Amino acid sequence: MKYLIDASALNAEFSRLMNQYDKYHWMVAWAGKPFPLTTELSKNTNKIRKIVVGLHFYQTHPDFIEQFMGYKEMKFMTISAGTFHPKVYLFSSSPEKWEAIIGSANFTNAAFSANNEAGILITSENADKEMYNQIKKSIADAWDQAKHFDKDLLKDYHRSWERNQSKLKALSRLENKQKPGTPYFSIPIVSTTWSEYIKRINDQKKAQIQERIKVLDFVQQYFQENQKFADMDVTIQQRIAGYKWANQPADFRLFGNMNNAGKLKQVINNKPGLIGKAIDIIPLSGEVTKQHYEKFVELFQKAVDGGNKYRSATRLLAMKRPDVFFAISTGNNQLLADDFQIKSVGTMNLERYWDEVVERIQSSHWYQFPKPKNAVEQKIAAYRVAFMDVLYYRQ
Repeated sequence: MKYLIDASALNAEFSRLMNQYDKYHWMVAWAGKPFPLTTELSKNTNKIRKIVVGLHFYQTHPDFIEQFMGYKEMKFMTISAGTFHPKVYLFSSSPEKWEAIIGSANFTNAAFSANNEAGILITSENADKEMYNQIKKSIADAWDQAKHFDKDLLKDYHRSWERNQSKLKALSRLENKQKPGTPYFSIPIVSTTWSEYIKRINDQKKAQIQERIKVLDFVQQYFQENQKFADMDVTIQQRIAGYKWANQPADFRLFGNMNNAGKLKQVINNKPGLIGKAIDIIPLSGEVTKQHYEKFVELFQKAVDGGNKYRSATRLLAMKRPDVFFAISTGNNQLLADDFQIKSVGTMNLERYWDEVVERIQSSHWYQFPKPKNAVEQKIAAYRVAFMDVLYYRQ
């Protein structure tokens, strides 16, 4: 019997067992994108007797399913009474000659190379035949509940898998890009509830809530009345950009004063069509994807001749979609960094903005579960991301 906690030792033992024994009985929660041990498995498909792979949380990679779904000895757990989460690998030649690895590694590259896993290697030399029978029976029971895959089922699974990958990858990015020492779920902005968020806004002495609502109402009306930014009157374009406020119907300096953004002013005054192409990429309603954002960044940087103009860009984004984007300014970036646990806010740029700001917002409790109690809160809920400026802006 061995206790396996080292990834290299686990990998070595697994390879040995695959080569040494001629019958495989496995049940595992999920299997990842093909990796070296997958190649070994594909070379030894004649040894497979029963393998059951789970699909919960869309962690099993479609490529693995496609590679092995043609084998009648491979099934997938599509439905179970709870989360199908075993990690049991039985290798045998006979009931008297067998070994098994139990826990905690899924059949993924990370489990066998980088993860902190813990498993027990049991052999027929230190376990009785009853243990062997129990392991085989548990796998057989799972087998009876599992299903073979076909092309139609794979197509359906692949679509669901794709929809969920962005969420899984976003969480991974968030956990990797925060300040050390704080678990992701304890980051202040992430764990804040809607009632706590509203209270923080109302507690700000210079919140200017009604004036901010007025600004965003005007801007949303402008976008609704004009399909293209370039078609708007130049005064309206300047209001949206945040550098036209004297004798205007609202204080458009709110949400990021762009009076010193010389390049942005120059482009809007002289070539609004260039910046308009970028702004028009962002839909006025519905989901804003990372692909929308990346295309916006590409066109925006062309319009302003490159450079790190993320303050100007985020101002425009927040005006078009105040329910998705936050306008970063010199007056709010430090408190934002503190509340979001963002590393090196001084080097923030458009490449980091989506991963470290937008995705962090979208995973936050207050963002996902707004519960407005009156008309004012309903407006704030509609503009809730842009309204973070109330919390973080300091002159």
